[in-house]
Amino acid sequence: MYELSEATDGFQCGLQQDAPYAVTSIASLRQLEKEASHNRLREKQLRERLRQEEKLRKFLLRLGRLWPVGVGVVLACYAPELRDLVAPFQPWGMRLLFPFVVICGRQEIQMGGAMTQMLPQAMLYLQFPVEGLLAKIILKNRVTLTGVAGQLFLFHFLGVVELWLVSVTVG
Repeated sequence: MYELSEATDGFQCGLQQDAPYAVTSIASLRQLEKEASHNRLREKQLRERLRQEEKLRKFLLRLGRLWPVGVGVVLACYAPELRDLVAPFQPWGMRLLFPFVVICGRQEIQMGGAMTQMLPQAMLYLQFPVEGLLAKIILKNRVTLTGVAGQLFLFHFLGVVELWLVSVTVG
């Protein structure tokens, strides 16, 4: 099928075939090698782009699982308004919605004058993002709306129970 053709001086100059894709010269061989190299490079670039897209997709998925912290940050922005909203229902309104703020303001903590005033204010803004982060850590990859709501209910319940125990022993 393939035959080596000989030039007039006796040297072999390439493969020849009756088929249209036969290699007839060094220039066409170089062209085929160039195309093959170009195709390999294109495939490598495609694999690299797919790998980068997969990395981005995984990153966005991990970032999407942090939504409890994001919701906590949004709620922290509205924390002073929420505090004012529950102010008419003192003391239980604050104890139910912001139990950790009330715990930080208790005299039993005894952290000093400036810290005793700063800590409840800081906790007012930090409570919801910290609760969201703790819920995310506890739930790991099973972060669902009901799971996070259950965790937040549990955190607030434990804070209210702690306040009740402190109030009963002190009062």
